[in-house]
Amino acid sequence: MSRTGAKHEAEDLVADVFVRAMEALDRYEDRGLPFVAFLFRIARNAAIDKSRRTRPDMSIDDLVNHPESGQNVEAEAARSIERDALFNAMSKLKPDYREVLLLRFVEGYGAADVGRMTGRSEGAVRTLQHRALDRLRKQLERSGELSLFERLSGADAAE
Repeated sequence: MSRTGAKHEAEDLVADVFVRAMEALDRYEDRGLPFVAFLFRIARNAAIDKSRRTRPDMSIDDLVNHPESGQNVEAEAARSIERDALFNAMSKLKPDYREVLLLRFVEGYGAADVGRMTGRSEGAVRTLQHRALDRLRKQLERSGELSLFERLSGADAAE
């Protein structure tokens, strides 16, 4: 969903990736990289192809989670607002920046793994990550949501 902006489009993309992966399986060569790198390249290319064809409007309607219970509606509303602000700022970043941030911080891969998946060196990934975080901070600052960036980056530093 972070790449498409809508749940139904993400589901379509996942289905497309599985079909492409099955079709490409006979062309897979073990080059010492994890199999997930092979799958990631297929998924990345499918996402790029889809964005070229459709240019999604980056709707965030499907990202809003409705509270499962009425116990903490305020916290859910605050998280929803933060998620919207973060998604909006991320949608304005260059695709390479978005990709590195998603792989590193959402999907939890290390810089070396991201490098293997994207065909970059670990140093190049770290440089892209640094630039992406800087651009994300500037986007959130422009939208008056800099405190969100500071809170998120402070949480990462504490871990």
